[in-house]
Amino acid sequence: MVQLFRSGYELIMTHPRFYWNDDAEPGGEWLRVGDRERSTEFDKDAIEGEDLWTAEDEIDPPSALISLPGRDGLGLGRHWHFWGALGWIVTGALYVGALAVSGEWARLIPTSISVFPQAAGDLITYLQLQVPHAEGYNALQQLTYFGVVFVLSPLMIVTGVLQAPAVRAHFPAWFTTVRQRARSIHFLGLVAFAVFAVGHVGMVIVHGFWSEMAKIVLGSSAASIDLTIVATLLGVGIVVGFSAVANWASLTRPLRTQNALEIGLDPLLQTFFHHVSFVEGDDVDEYSDFARVNGKPPRNDAYRNHYENDFEDWTITVDGEVENELELDREDIRTLPTERHITRHDCIQGWTYYAKWGGVPLTEIIDRCNPHEDAEWLVFWTLDEKWEYSEAGPFEETDPEVPERYYEAIRMDKAREPRSILAYEMNDDDLPVAHGAPYRLRVESQLGYKMAKWVTRIEFVDDIDDMGKGKGGWRDDVLNYFPHSADI
Repeated sequence: MVQLFRSGYELIMTHPRFYWNDDAEPGGEWLRVGDRERSTEFDKDAIEGEDLWTAEDEIDPPSALISLPGRDGLGLGRHWHFWGALGWIVTGALYVGALAVSGEWARLIPTSISVFPQAAGDLITYLQLQVPHAEGYNALQQLTYFGVVFVLSPLMIVTGVLQAPAVRAHFPAWFTTVRQRARSIHFLGLVAFAVFAVGHVGMVIVHGFWSEMAKIVLGSSAASIDLTIVATLLGVGIVVGFSAVANWASLTRPLRTQNALEIGLDPLLQTFFHHVSFVEGDDVDEYSDFARVNGKPPRNDAYRNHYENDFEDWTITVDGEVENELELDREDIRTLPTERHITRHDCIQGWTYYAKWGGVPLTEIIDRCNPHEDAEWLVFWTLDEKWEYSEAGPFEETDPEVPERYYEAIRMDKAREPRSILAYEMNDDDLPVAHGAPYRLRVESQLGYKMAKWVTRIEFVDDIDDMGKGKGGWRDDVLNYFPHSADI
């Protein structure tokens, strides 16, 4: 639970704003922590501008003393959160199973509505600074534990899963408009768990700390107090020590920590979230009034020259493990079949928006270049040099293992999904510079950072092990985001 709380706080502070609708427009939050409200009026077709801001400007990096790992470590924070959640679910399932087998379920599950007035009476007794008399749990304790185990815990699991773009892609008619509500409820659940934890410790103190700890740790209030103290301090020490080591490893050995946490993670995520049977479109008729931007436009000479020429001479190179290499110019791409749809964009930070995208289905390009049978990946190369990370960001030196330009890799089955497109339109207009003009990748069932902008080349490869650090993309290599898949 401690690791879930700490890693969860890390995730929250990457976008400390909460909404009740998936437009997630600035100013529409029901709760905002820290940072100021920003204007939605700025030129998205400018390479540079004083008023240009991105979602990364809204991050409020938390302290490593509180969060895991801290210091804007979103990628590893998600890794820790996944494993913490899995451990919590397994432990909870074993606990509920033990309750059922042992018959101890009767201690937690009320069997009469009389428990409610009794719980109200117990609350009044506590407010009078007295302890209600009861054999075992009193009514208020029973209702509280029942709520935490059988209501709050399942709610946290469900609202966590509902934030995955793959869930929306699986069931578009049901879960197209629920991500921000799920995120808000998930946050309120975190607050409820925190209140419960504080209240639980308070009740232990009120009822007699060491005698209650003896029950918790050794199973009997008559157990040795000395042994109880040793066991309690040992348990607290293990939790604190593990937290300290987790922070140290994440901040000083991020790649090794990422590799360790990814053991078994990618197959697990693919099993539950990777495969999509997309049938119908999102049940949304209008796109959002404002779409957040993530990542600043390239500033290199090559991009500036294309920009000044209205991208007329921009071409997409298709090569690698293919029978037919392609060089697609503007006219070539515009003559190919076009797919248009309104869908939700899901960012790894937690924000969303709806947009109408138009572009060439990747299947059209795949069929024309005729990939070799062993080509399992498409790598999208861009003109994005990520200057903001080398000049004004957290990295003083360029990692020689990471390509100089932003890239992302997706599996062949993802590329063949009906709504995987090379987009050149957004909201019935040409794609703006800030959103990737002239071409960007759009994949229905993955997080937004995988959708490379300012694309200039599509390379077909059989594997990505020797590409960068072998993680599947620039942010995966540098920011430790994901192992290959980004469906949740």
